[in-house]
Amino acid sequence: MTNTVKRSTPLVAVPKHKDVRPEWWGRLDITTKGSPRQTLHNLITVLAEHPELRGVYQHDEFGHRTMVTRSPPYATGSANVRELSDADAIELAAWMGDPDTMRMPVRSAMAHEAILAVASRNAYHPVRAYLEGLKWDGTERVPYLFSKFFGAVRGEYTNAVASNFMIAAVARIMLPGAKVDIMPILEGAQGVGKSTALRILAGDKFFAEAMESPLAKDFYQALPGRWIVEIAEMQSFSRAEVPRVKQAISTQTDVYRPSYGRVARAFPRQCVFAGTTNESEYLRDSTGARRFCPIRVNDIELDALRSARDQLWAEALMRYRRGESWWHLPHQAHDEQDARYQDDAWSEPISKWIDGDAPPEAYSTDHVGAVRKTTVSEVMQCALNIEVGRHTKQDQMRVAAILGRLGWRRERIQRDGARKYVYRHPDHAGGGQ
Repeated sequence: MTNTVKRSTPLVAVPKHKDVRPEWWGRLDITTKGSPRQTLHNLITVLAEHPELRGVYQHDEFGHRTMVTRSPPYATGSANVRELSDADAIELAAWMGDPDTMRMPVRSAMAHEAILAVASRNAYHPVRAYLEGLKWDGTERVPYLFSKFFGAVRGEYTNAVASNFMIAAVARIMLPGAKVDIMPILEGAQGVGKSTALRILAGDKFFAEAMESPLAKDFYQALPGRWIVEIAEMQSFSRAEVPRVKQAISTQTDVYRPSYGRVARAFPRQCVFAGTTNESEYLRDSTGARRFCPIRVNDIELDALRSARDQLWAEALMRYRRGESWWHLPHQAHDEQDARYQDDAWSEPISKWIDGDAPPEAYSTDHVGAVRKTTVSEVMQCALNIEVGRHTKQDQMRVAAILGRLGWRRERIQRDGARKYVYRHPDHAGGGQ
């Protein structure tokens, strides 16, 4: 069967009698011959009022893009909801100039401008509409998301991470740009269903697996129109990269030029992130690790999760509206994070040295017992045997991070008229030599 071009019912583009004109026709700028002038005002009015064009173009506030939401009169057959293309402006311009429709020839550039203007008046948010259309049945499920559906061990920590994740996802939709600093990391064997479960939660259209690293510029191009973004292979990031990953996931606003936009704009972020890994040790940065919440998963119940999805989000919306936080974690979080910490190779020799267990030649002649006060430079010389001339800024920061992880506190002192930073053992912080 061959497709035939759909002919719209003539509007009576140049009505001979006033009583057959639609009300909005009187708002058009008409030539002396009775045809609409080629003006942006006229074109926008037609797009907003013509029964065959009204509501065709809408702006998706979630994906920051213009959508064709029903079949336009120039299309052949029926059409699904899709993103606006360059061809739409060309087809619309041709349709406007058709003697059987409007007899109003316009350039495709003007048609495109009019489409964008009308679409912005018809803005919608698909995820917000989904959430607001749900009704919670009153059964509590959100705190047990990971323990009931992902096979995780139930407990205060697991419950808190589940609640934070779900409420944060709702917050990002209802209040774009809401501050979200923590990210669950699902640990489990390959093929257990981690990615599939996240896709079920978000919905096929609103889920994405980040194909680019958060360190790459193109990473941010995948975020518009996504609700949950998976960052896979968490163990692949180096110690130096982790702080940048942390910054990428905690950013509240992204700046980029949207499709058909002429300038870059700032867009409050509307997605949340979930990490996945097959490893048990992958956290390499002692400060960045505090942003990551490990959850060991097992035997994920995909069908049960799919059935409960609407009620999970309905409850999460209720919790958000009730003012529950999505950032507080119990003290067990530190234990869980520490258990995944991939220790720095320098930690062992530094720990031995400060405990007094290094070879005698590593200490000064007047030293007795464990070290209780030191400097980064001293640690590098004595514990690591690195000459002063080879002390790089990166290595100094690495040593400082290890001391901080061991509980040592940095203090600023005045000596010989100069400021100096020393580190003290936690039992001796705040005084003494």
